[in-house]
Amino acid sequence: MPQSIPPGLSPDHVLRTLAELDAGVDHPFGPATGYELVHAGKRYAPKAVVGLACRYSLGRVLSPDEFSGGEAPGQANFVLRRLGFAVVRKGEAAVPPDEKVPRPDWSAGEVRLVVADYFAMLEKEVLGRPLNKSEHRRTLAPQLSGRSDPAIEFKHANISAVLAGQGLPYVGGYKPRGNYQSLLAEEVDAFLDRHPDLLDRLAAAPALNPDGNPAAGRLDPNAVIEDPPEPTAVAPVAAARPWLSMRGRRVDFAERDAANRRLGRLGEEFVFDLERQRLRAAGRDDLAEKVEWVSRDVGDGLGFDVLSFDEGDDGTRRVEVKTTALGKCFPFYVTDTEVRCSEDAPDLFQLFRVFDFGRGPRVFILHGSLREVCRLAPTAYRAVV
Repeated sequence: MPQSIPPGLSPDHVLRTLAELDAGVDHPFGPATGYELVHAGKRYAPKAVVGLACRYSLGRVLSPDEFSGGEAPGQANFVLRRLGFAVVRKGEAAVPPDEKVPRPDWSAGEVRLVVADYFAMLEKEVLGRPLNKSEHRRTLAPQLSGRSDPAIEFKHANISAVLAGQGLPYVGGYKPRGNYQSLLAEEVDAFLDRHPDLLDRLAAAPALNPDGNPAAGRLDPNAVIEDPPEPTAVAPVAAARPWLSMRGRRVDFAERDAANRRLGRLGEEFVFDLERQRLRAAGRDDLAEKVEWVSRDVGDGLGFDVLSFDEGDDGTRRVEVKTTALGKCFPFYVTDTEVRCSEDAPDLFQLFRVFDFGRGPRVFILHGSLREVCRLAPTAYRAVV
């Protein structure tokens, strides 16, 4: 079973390995699949880089079956990013091509146009209306100052980051990207102030309020489980001072998810069935029959929802489930009990984040202490006098 990558790798170890790969060194690793390390205009398979680089930290090559190329702490993508290297989805540009040549910042007029276009797409997507993103971009481009298609898409991804950071829905396919103009965040707020009913319409959309499991009867763990989003995908929004701005809180979609007991139960049932199917597919029908939906059968508040098993060593897994009908980078609430449960035995704890539940549920999995794998921010205190 893959283990965490041993500590000791340095940026210099990685750079020496990249030079060796450029020279055609033989190795047992396959080509890049889901992600690539991008350096000096060249692309490399992250697992190959880490496995070979371990010669300099461990004295030997780390074989492909000894570690994972995933996003979680201790896995290849995570380790390489921690060392300062760019790891992106396969084929994705690390920087939009036109951003390599300095261009003027987007003007207030351009920002206003791109924000309005983005919200038009968001409303269509959430309300289930036909949406052609390419057509939107072609219509928008002539109104801008010579911005290329990649630059427009990058700005759309910036808007996703603004919205995800505020706990609001964003357009699927425009993965949140930070480092945006303050003007952009200001115009997003201004647009929502000018259209105060928009978020209520989105919150009431059928896609965000599923009444059943759209994947019932056709579970395939390999098809629905994905890598977690990049750790830096969404920057948290700094605490506002509403007592000065006199701006009340908008719809809190993450809070709605947490309070939606039906959605929570549907997500737990989905993961309960998914875990049993995973074990059956591994030839462990005996363990599949032992999986327990403890939040239903024992009671809520245990710190996890499903008791499952590892098919290799029969060890237990404490699975907490968080479900949303929104996107992969959307924030979620965790309780103090869940955090403490994850810290008590981090090797047993897994958080299954179920997303896009109303359209086609998918999952990413966080392993270990929630303090280590998430950025936790306090939202409430229990006060005693």
